[in-house]
Amino acid sequence: MELAEQLPKREALYGFILRRVRDPFVADDLVQETLTRMIAYMQSNKVADSLAFSLRIAANLISDHYRRRGIDQAEALEPEIACHRPSAEQSAMARQRADAFARALGRMPPLRREVFIRRRLKGQSHREIAQALDLSVAAVEKHVVRALEWLHSELGREGVR
Repeated sequence: MELAEQLPKREALYGFILRRVRDPFVADDLVQETLTRMIAYMQSNKVADSLAFSLRIAANLISDHYRRRGIDQAEALEPEIACHRPSAEQSAMARQRADAFARALGRMPPLRREVFIRRRLKGQSHREIAQALDLSVAAVEKHVVRALEWLHSELGREGVR
């Protein structure tokens, strides 16, 4: 098997490095250095898993990069370690905001609520709403503005932002 065929895909290596250094220029440099070191090593040694080996080289180069810059590697890698899902606290706050919004929407006058739901939640145009509810376009626009003001006021009273 030819040496070039044994090398890992550049995109996978680049993605791995970029997620850790968050700088595309540094990531490019580290990919080049990783591949250079891999090729030099593979000319005289056999590598069973070239992707795993390249990722280990890249991880060492990333550590060296942060060490040279005087940044603790744990600080640099922290965002990668964190879960991308919202925390329990963020989920609870979002639920509270949604509940407050639903309560405020429920207290809104029925016609205004209907216009608001059609416009903001269903995405209907002012003209479509006007035709469906037998209103003028100007009346629909006013209902939307007043609904937004109402929601802003009601959510403010509940301490929701």
